[in-house]
Amino acid sequence: MRIEGRTGVARYADDQEGPPRYGNQGETLVSDMNGFFYEQAMRGNAFVYSTALAGNALVAATTTNAPFLWNPLGSGKNIVLIKIAAGRTAKGTPLEGNIVYLTLANAGAAVGTGAPIVSGTFVAGVNCLLGGGQASIAKFAPTTVATTGTPTIIGPAGFAQTADNGATTVSGPHSESLIDYINGLIIIPPGNTFQIGASVALSSTYAFSIWALELPVPLIA
Repeated sequence: MRIEGRTGVARYADDQEGPPRYGNQGETLVSDMNGFFYEQAMRGNAFVYSTALAGNALVAATTTNAPFLWNPLGSGKNIVLIKIAAGRTAKGTPLEGNIVYLTLANAGAAVGTGAPIVSGTFVAGVNCLLGGGQASIAKFAPTTVATTGTPTIIGPAGFAQTADNGATTVSGPHSESLIDYINGLIIIPPGNTFQIGASVALSSTYAFSIWALELPVPLIA
């Protein structure tokens, strides 16, 4: 089957039909009209889960790592991570250490003694369609959570807190404002968690926002 298109710029009125647009090397041209995530945000599928502005002190992998994002078993949706942003809120004694991502498998859907999630203080995610959209299916614990098992390390976030030339009260320049664009590379299926920790206990504190899409679990082979 042959698909014909048009090379070069054209102008059409709304509701007018037209052929696909090609470049002069035969490539199909596409462009974002309203921003890359406009469609999902407009449909109410985009959420942000944020800690308090005061921030968290991160620790190595343990049973209390938070921020803690949990997709309960039976939710029917995948949580697709898009971006993680962090801002340092207080300087501690500078230590060399990576901020790391963690996960706990088989986390179930209930909280209680003997369950994978023993306890936690959970808050609702904010729909990025401000003032609209459906409620988040995720359970998000900004600071306080306890699990039965220790989470598995996924890997470092790609940014770290650094000691600054031997200083004793100042963290390094790369620990103040941090952004990691994940763009769907990490997916939290139902019954799994995503947590943020550190390679060593960091005495500086950080406020976090986790941006994600909540999408129906697809049928796959």
